[in-house]
Formats: sequence, structure tokens, C-alpha cells
Amino acid sequence: MPLSKIIVKLYAVIIEVALWLVALVALVGGWQANGFIGAIGALIGATIFAAVLFGAFLVLEDIRTRVRAIEQRPNT
Repeated sequence: MPLSKIIVKLYAVIIEVALWLVALVALVGGWQANGFIGAIGALIGATIFAAVLFGAFLVLEDIRTRVRAIEQRPNT
């Protein structure tokens, strides 16, 4: 497998891990600040932040996945 394909697959994993880390940090930080309500508020804020920050990359990943599925379809 060429190095470029490994990097592309790793990129998708890095985005997924980053999203989970943003959510986890938001929950912990919100809990430390204001308890349960703070954790929920921070999670909502982090979700909006992550959508803005990672949204374009996730759309590109989705397009890449769909194109791969189209390429693997049998031609009839």
C-alpha cells in the first residue's frame, strides 16, 4: 500500500479522535465550571465549534468514501 493511501486513512482517524477529544474536554471543563448544566452547555458549544472547525474536512471524507463505493460497484 502506498504511503499516500496510509496517510489518507490516518487522516480520517485523526479527525475522529480530535472530535472525541473536543467533546471530552468540553464535558470535563463544563463540569468543572458549573456542574451538570455547565457540562451540557459546554458540549453544545463544543459541538458547534467542532462543526465549524472540522465540518469541511468531514464533508471531504464523506465524498471520498462515496466515490470509493461508486468505484467498487460492478459495471453493468
